[in-house]
Amino acid sequence: MSRCLVIFHKQLGDLVLLESALRCLAHANGQAVDLITRSGFQPLGSLMPHVNFRSKPNVKIYDTLWCFDDRRKSAFYSLLSRAREKHLLINPGASTQWYHSKIFRTIQAPNLGRSHISEYYWKHTLGDNHGSFRLPELAPPPKKWAYPISSTNYLHVNPTSGWKSKNWTAEKWAITINRLAQHGIGPVVMTSGTQDWQKEHCAAICRQLIEPIECIAGETTIKNYLWIIWNAKALLTVEGSAGHIAAAFKRRCLTLFGHTNAVCLHRETAYSRAVLTATLSVLNLRDYSSSLMSRLLKLSSSSGTATNFYPLLALRWLIEDPGGKVTLPPQGF
Repeated sequence: MSRCLVIFHKQLGDLVLLESALRCLAHANGQAVDLITRSGFQPLGSLMPHVNFRSKPNVKIYDTLWCFDDRRKSAFYSLLSRAREKHLLINPGASTQWYHSKIFRTIQAPNLGRSHISEYYWKHTLGDNHGSFRLPELAPPPKKWAYPISSTNYLHVNPTSGWKSKNWTAEKWAITINRLAQHGIGPVVMTSGTQDWQKEHCAAICRQLIEPIECIAGETTIKNYLWIIWNAKALLTVEGSAGHIAAAFKRRCLTLFGHTNAVCLHRETAYSRAVLTATLSVLNLRDYSSSLMSRLLKLSSSSGTATNFYPLLALRWLIEDPGGKVTLPPQGF
């Protein structure tokens, strides 16, 4: 029987980022934690072996309850749940209401600084008594979650997230995918959420492509989505759940960051890279393409995984503007 209850009702990618703290709490308590979250997130929760999924409070009495968001539903479920101690840890800047102080013994919203958000959750649950930080991890999805796509060894492109403000334009996506195709990088499988604007964004990209891709935007369940990310040779996406899931799977991934904070939402590893689209410098493709390709090929060869990692590296100079110029992060490689 679990001695710790966690309540969390934010987005899918946010739940992935919470995994390090969940694992930490489970280890400290010597058993899996009970997790109350959105009912549709059960497939993701099943890939966390230290978590027992719950959709609503029950009559159990817990030693400790941790709530990690400021939403009314989470506060209400925290009120209904029975625990000897109740703690609230929220992101800096999140608002607290009068009722939070009536429900929780402690309320924390410390300075995030330059910490990864996963490390922030992890650090402030058990103080200094939890060993070394490890990035979020997920178990592989089962084969029965497969979606019947025709492509194999594919580049997975997920150009939308839950927020329109994170979008890259359809034109830039189309230029990038067309450039990849010209260099023999494919096939491409495209996914998105089920909202109409997300599906239309993908359709607008596809209308501008030189070669057809396998677009299944809006057609997948969460189980299918997880399986497609796991089985891709690489993922290209805007900041959102896809990139966080790929990182937790330790799959090759390049994430495009616009206005969101890459310092707090991304940790660069051998398999996960980020491009800051808001601060890109513009270089002339004619002058720089040869030298860049030489450096990219050298780096991909030294990684020992040139075939799989090449699509991600090539995107550093294949992200091209209509005027025939390539955009790169200021630091390059």
